[in-house]
Amino acid sequence: MASVDKEASFTVTRCLLAVSGSVRMVPVSSTDMDRLQGISIHIPSFLKVGPERVIMGSVFTDWYSKYENFPVYQDDTWVVSYPKSGTTWTQELVWCLINDPKSPEAKLELKKRFPFFEFDSLISLDLDTTDIRKDDPMCPGNTWHIVQNLSAPRTIKSHLPKELLPKQIWQVKPKTVYVCRDPRDVCVSYYYQFIKLHGYNNTFNHFVQLFLDELVLYSPFWQHILNFWKMRHEDHILFLRYEDMTKDLAAVVRQVAAFLGRDVNEEQVSWLTHHCSFEEMSKNPAVNYETLRMAPTQEAKEIKFMRKGKVGDWRNHLTKEQQKAFKQWTLKYLQGTDFPYYQDYE
Repeated sequence: MASVDKEASFTVTRCLLAVSGSVRMVPVSSTDMDRLQGISIHIPSFLKVGPERVIMGSVFTDWYSKYENFPVYQDDTWVVSYPKSGTTWTQELVWCLINDPKSPEAKLELKKRFPFFEFDSLISLDLDTTDIRKDDPMCPGNTWHIVQNLSAPRTIKSHLPKELLPKQIWQVKPKTVYVCRDPRDVCVSYYYQFIKLHGYNNTFNHFVQLFLDELVLYSPFWQHILNFWKMRHEDHILFLRYEDMTKDLAAVVRQVAAFLGRDVNEEQVSWLTHHCSFEEMSKNPAVNYETLRMAPTQEAKEIKFMRKGKVGDWRNHLTKEQQKAFKQWTLKYLQGTDFPYYQDYE
């Protein structure tokens, strides 16, 4: 990765703002940029995008008009979430309900049969790809090619919040599964992912503060969830929780199948429950993302993409002071809403 001068990156970003389409994009402040130094070897500078000031990498400017105007079809199925909320788990379940889970195609990497819609916007244009396969989605532009050439019915994943998803999603209204997770567990899991994939080289305490200050990719967290929570009664939206999946996966299999209009018998439910268990997923090379290029550090090599899959792992990481900060942050955003979860701080 070539080094990027901070002031130069801001200048480039400002030049790109003129072609950012219908959504306003502004660079993060120099103070925030100082705090973000070292968070990612792939993203040299960051933007605040749209009215909710969503944190994205500066490369997002080059891609947004394509994403905004992406054609959406009625038989698409989208899985949307804030990162580290059970997305991969949900993707595999959805794909297996729509397709034949015992077909040769099921052995393809998930990122090829259920692509990450905006992945290219997270990759620096000067990424060294000499040691990456030419067809690997990690190469800039490859994921966009995969998305555009998917056969119907398409299955697509995104971490984009409601306001940044393709405009046609809200007109066509394809089936969309949204999954959320306790922000404390999200923060812990996101921290390890940033070490593994982004080469994050600061402390856990520093990352927690960035998370609470809405400075990590795809933040702000609560707006992401609450915008879909408000739509949970619409016919084309299914709102899931990670915790319910861990508690009774068979019930969630039936719930998702019904939402997608798929009939499943008890034998199929049993098979899917086993296939989509954390134990099976973590050793399945098609879904465990161990082929993703990791950061070139020893610490990154020791971290699994599917690390624990546990509910409440935050108790092993957050200090009393951090738990108090999460409580204040959570109650601030949930005040006046009917969202009932993740407020158990006693």
